[in-house]
Amino acid sequence: MFRDQAGIWTAPARLRGRKLLWLVPFATATTLAFVYDVRAMNALGPSPTRIRVSNDFTHLGSGYVLVPAAGLTYLIGKLDHKEGPRETGMLALESIADASLVVEALKLATNRQRPYVAPGTGKFWPDDSDVYTFSGSFPSGHAAATWAFARVMVEETPGHPWLHVALYGLATGVAIARVTGDNHFPSDALVGSVIGYSIGGYVYHHHSAFYEPKAKSVRIEPLYNPATASYGVSLSAHP
Repeated sequence: MFRDQAGIWTAPARLRGRKLLWLVPFATATTLAFVYDVRAMNALGPSPTRIRVSNDFTHLGSGYVLVPAAGLTYLIGKLDHKEGPRETGMLALESIADASLVVEALKLATNRQRPYVAPGTGKFWPDDSDVYTFSGSFPSGHAAATWAFARVMVEETPGHPWLHVALYGLATGVAIARVTGDNHFPSDALVGSVIGYSIGGYVYHHHSAFYEPKAKSVRIEPLYNPATASYGVSLSAHP
């Protein structure tokens, strides 16, 4: 896991070529989310019912749900002597742990106020700089853990598209519910989701015995034209 953390924290420095261009839409979306964070929360307004339902749903993205689910998958594989489920459970647990460590470090570094803390502006370091906390708003730990779990489960179960839709739907729902439940700002959920998805992919690509890099039949890549300073998208098919 310590090797994972070293690789995860230094991963941005290793981005090259077209992979680096993905930072443009991510940075743009994150900036817009930051700009409209408070406005979005004000637009939601107070609703005890919405907050209660949202918070009930986000229990699905809590460690006491995700960890047992991953552990049960591992146990099934272990008892049935099946390497697939055993590895899936182990990597899911690893991805949750890695995502949680990254999130806690960022929470400690940013110390952002939660939306429900008056005046609800989500300030970073609102108090004395000597006050450190792991309970800050940025980024969302639930979103990160759920997306990390979902990414590993999806990568480990090829050929099951409906399961993949359900897993990513769950992760998306948890991230949204953290906002509608008044626990996080939109930017918290967005960044947490990207962190979790990326870490889940990192863990799978570096530790799965079944991972084989191969050309995708359909590839979507960002493009940049220096002459016109314009961005675009490339779609290519490889039968």
